[in-house]
Amino acid sequence: MLNKIIKQPVSVIICLIWIVVWVYVASNDNGLNVLCGKGINQIGNQYYRFFTAGLTHTNILHLIANVCAMLWIGYLYEQRLRSVNFLLVGFICAIVCQVVFLAIYPNVTESFGGSGYNFALCGFGLAMQFLVTDFPKITFGTWSGNWLIIYLIVCNIPVLSFMNVTAIIFHSIAFALGIGVAFLFRMLGHKNSCV
Repeated sequence: MLNKIIKQPVSVIICLIWIVVWVYVASNDNGLNVLCGKGINQIGNQYYRFFTAGLTHTNILHLIANVCAMLWIGYLYEQRLRSVNFLLVGFICAIVCQVVFLAIYPNVTESFGGSGYNFALCGFGLAMQFLVTDFPKITFGTWSGNWLIIYLIVCNIPVLSFMNVTAIIFHSIAFALGIGVAFLFRMLGHKNSCV
């Protein structure tokens, strides 16, 4: 198990950062307000929020779901994609997703969650499955495949207090960005750099 974790350092580091930020938010009454995303009309000059919004989670269930998904995504893709590319795809897509979402909802006062990373990386991986024949696949019957398929479905059913149609829109933006980056990645000839 430790050997597998060593091969996905970026996904483990992202999870650790999410946990540390969650502890900060949970122990600080103003923590979420300081770090969450805000709509374009609300953000002022606090552009750091486009980044920090993807690090915040509202409750322990939200955190656990995203941490587990990130670990399975890292297990499937990080070594194949290489850690630097894995980090860049997730990081860029998560930030662009926040910018697009907060432009669509300019008056929103709170945007948060690591699902921007997860949905973007799942979209990227799904597209790469078709673009590169030997790229790892999300399939039923494997632990990673079962968990990710369930995650992708359940996270779009508004069952929790903080979920509504905007969660589906946010996840769709991230997923579409991931697919777009996969096509760009392939067009730029990175098939063989994903060793």
